[in-house]
Amino acid sequence: MTTDLTRGSPLKRIFFFAIPFLLGNLFQQFYNVVDMVIVGRTVGTLAYAAVGSTGSLVWFASGAIQSLTVGFSVVTAHHFGSGDGEKVKKSFAGAIKLSAIISIALSVICVLCAHPMLKVMRTPETLYDNAYSYIVWIFAGLIVTALFNLLSNMIRALGDSKTPLYFLVVSCVVNIILDIVLIRFLNMGTAGAGLATVIAQLISGICCIVYLAKKHPMLHVKREHFAADLEMDRHLLKIGIPMAFLNMVLSVGSIIVQFVTNGFGDSYVSAQVTGSKIENFLVQPLIAFGSAVSVFTAQNHGAGNYKRVLEGSKKTLLMCIIWCILAACILLPFGKFFIVLIAGKDVAESVVNDAYRYILINTAFTFIVSGLIVYKSVLQAVNRTTWSMISGFTEILGRGGVAVLVVILTSNAVVSESLGFTIVCLANPMAWLFGLLTILADYFLMRKKFKKLIREQSAN
Repeated sequence: MTTDLTRGSPLKRIFFFAIPFLLGNLFQQFYNVVDMVIVGRTVGTLAYAAVGSTGSLVWFASGAIQSLTVGFSVVTAHHFGSGDGEKVKKSFAGAIKLSAIISIALSVICVLCAHPMLKVMRTPETLYDNAYSYIVWIFAGLIVTALFNLLSNMIRALGDSKTPLYFLVVSCVVNIILDIVLIRFLNMGTAGAGLATVIAQLISGICCIVYLAKKHPMLHVKREHFAADLEMDRHLLKIGIPMAFLNMVLSVGSIIVQFVTNGFGDSYVSAQVTGSKIENFLVQPLIAFGSAVSVFTAQNHGAGNYKRVLEGSKKTLLMCIIWCILAACILLPFGKFFIVLIAGKDVAESVVNDAYRYILINTAFTFIVSGLIVYKSVLQAVNRTTWSMISGFTEILGRGGVAVLVVILTSNAVVSESLGFTIVCLANPMAWLFGLLTILADYFLMRKKFKKLIREQSAN
């Protein structure tokens, strides 16, 4: 089933198209959270913290692959919107080739560098072995991550956002079952959690292949579609690489923050890990709206519907702000309940309080990240990737600046570790603010250009 997003109410189209994105994103978050919860309750609290402490490294590699395939799907959505079926097939074939090459290369590099990465992050010795056992499986399975994300994003590019959700549900259920079998009964520990995630993603990828073969003839590619097409490859890489690179740049900022937190010890690591997991759930609706408006924008840009592009971005930002208000109303009174739900009833009170502090500070600034996500998604969908990529570096300045400040203040005993952790909690908001300020000018330039094109279309 395909959906034409170039017609109908932009608000309704984006909202209902975003719902499967949201549910899918939530299930993807369950991968790591389920791993942490089952590991924590089966292996122990140190193993829980170890799996959580690898989150920024998982984002560095897996997130880069996800962003790369999203970029590739934007190209396909553009050709779908313009009605060029042959270029849809060629873009899909090119994306398959490039995804395979890049994911295999990244997998080899990350596996070889896993030990140095953990060392550089100052992973506590008490967490090190469990962290390595988990992360090396995630790195080894990046080709599987690429398989599932590429196929699911291509299905979404044609306007079908529901089917990938169904496969994610299956994958999440399989992941939970395998976690229990591999960790509890086969005593594989954190390695079992990593292996379970890879197998679950592989099953989802196979489901996508079967579905595409039966339901989406527009994505049925033949040998000739894989023939060398430098122009198409350049187009795919022009969109995909900056998005992947941006994700890697942003993850470096998270690694810096994790580096600082790791120096505070196991308790603060557990608090930061738990708080960040809840924060991830908080921003998932914003990411879902961003993904939806990206496909919406790509299709309408391909069709030359510039007025709908601008209207869609405005309506999406409005929906994001409404969610930020609702999220604050949920997390302020129930934040500690969610912390205990994830970390376990035996979690120390200090960890609960520190994690709650993390949540409160980040929740207060979610309206900033709303603008960043929406404007960046729109700019990338209309091939304006330069300033989006530059914003990644400014976000690093935000996170890195906070991290350096904390290191200086705590190492010289100017502030306590507790106050230092509070300052660390401001790293994300500062990064969001720096990123938003960077891309605002480019968004308004795009808006000015599109308004001119709208006037020209009206004159004709």
